[in-house]
Amino acid sequence: MYEKDLENLICAQLHAGAEDPSQLEALSFSRSTSAARNVRELIDGKTFALLQDTSEWDLHRSVLHDLCGGMTPDIVVRSKHSGQNRIYIEVKLIRELGYGKPDSQVVRYLLHLLATSEKKPSAAPDDIRRAVILAAPPGWFVVSKNAETWNYFLTTYGPLAAAFDVTLAEIQLAGPQYAV
Repeated sequence: MYEKDLENLICAQLHAGAEDPSQLEALSFSRSTSAARNVRELIDGKTFALLQDTSEWDLHRSVLHDLCGGMTPDIVVRSKHSGQNRIYIEVKLIRELGYGKPDSQVVRYLLHLLATSEKKPSAAPDDIRRAVILAAPPGWFVVSKNAETWNYFLTTYGPLAAAFDVTLAEIQLAGPQYAV
């Protein structure tokens, strides 16, 4: 199995969840900085577009170039109500998070999300909740460098994310469909 295969499986679950929201419960969180326990609780029946590994995710390329220039989240959930990106999902199989610990991919995605979306968009005040999610097999989270970088992110940025109602969460991809 490759990282792209994991990405495709998650996208398939998200697509299925667009038709049957109960399917989104399978994308459950092992850890979360909010009360949300799964992706269904973030999306809450709202309609969305799914962007997978495409530069079209960044609606603000010229504004945040230093922060995210050249980066692309694996999966972006964009609200059809507000037109805003609401959830960024980074998928890992073996590779570490890119960049350093204080400026890792997930840190950059959180800052991008905060700068380019609103907690309660005027066009859709009850929109999809915002989140930055890391999805990986359970073994990824126990590799010391991965655990150190991920735990640093949760500890350091969890309070900031909570202040702006952004969920930081992990999905441990366990089960036969995710067998590596």
